[in-house]
Amino acid sequence: MKQDFLEIFQKIAPDLMGTVKERYLLLRHISDAEPVGRRTLAGISGLSERVVRAHVDVLRRSGIVRFTTMGIALEPEGKAMMPDLLECFLRLNRLDEMQQYIRQKLRLKEVCIVPGNCDSDKTAKDELSRKGALLLADLLDGVKTVAISGGSTMAGVAATLPENASGVAVVPARGGIGNRVEFQANVIAAQIASKANGTYHMLHIPDGVSESTLRVMLRSDMQTKKIVAMAKTAEVILFGIGRSDIMADRRELTVSERKKLADGGALGEALGSYCNVSGEVVYATNNVGISLTELQHNLHVIAVAGGSSKAKAIIAVMRACHTGTLVTDEAAASEIAKLI
Repeated sequence: MKQDFLEIFQKIAPDLMGTVKERYLLLRHISDAEPVGRRTLAGISGLSERVVRAHVDVLRRSGIVRFTTMGIALEPEGKAMMPDLLECFLRLNRLDEMQQYIRQKLRLKEVCIVPGNCDSDKTAKDELSRKGALLLADLLDGVKTVAISGGSTMAGVAATLPENASGVAVVPARGGIGNRVEFQANVIAAQIASKANGTYHMLHIPDGVSESTLRVMLRSDMQTKKIVAMAKTAEVILFGIGRSDIMADRRELTVSERKKLADGGALGEALGSYCNVSGEVVYATNNVGISLTELQHNLHVIAVAGGSSKAKAIIAVMRACHTGTLVTDEAAASEIAKLI
């Protein structure tokens, strides 16, 4: 019935629907940045100061926001409304239908779409991380081990994860990559364990070492062997998705390795596996931990990635994954829906 009402309202009052969308987006920005001034709010929302002023005046009179000396903030009623407003926003933009379409076409367990475009909207990226964190939080009480990859999106998930007392064990899904300490899987695993009052284990192996070196390390280091086994059998796997060209640069792949990617039509990368649009893994880096093709053995698989520029990468990786939940944003989802 809710859907029927929304369709009727969209037909008889399309101008009203535009107002609702603008006010919802303003509330999202206020929620993320409160207290925030009108000028700043206009800058991050893309609306004029006059339009922002008119909207927030209505929201203030409705008891949803309040004006303080530091800026605009949400009232308790406004905070309580946000989940229902998100559902309404998804319906208004028919994103709920897009979620179902992508889920069916990519044969996934679930698809969650947040508003915006992570390529150009920091609030959308924050919302993406928050949604991934909430999905993880819902699972923690029923599992013993979580494995997580590195990257800026996973760091955002760790930062927005609500504190809980699950006592879960957290391990890196793979060895290290790149030079940003805050984006390393080891660091992110430690942050999640701290939020969950749990334990964490580290993998001190850089990405891309030779196969012979890996074999020696696994034979001689029982602790590493134990952590790898924990990662492979973790009930929850959480990972990000990257574009293959960007990840090739980040990993400093050789000319011959890049040729393999080009020849295979690689578009996306996750957990060290480079995939083409058909979901075929055309190249995989040497490392310990979980591989993309092994995820069918894990109970809960969550991939978090957004931005229209990653649409093809997301399709490639999720086709290779064959399972799990995809958390993405509106811009990426729109592109994915066109391509599949």
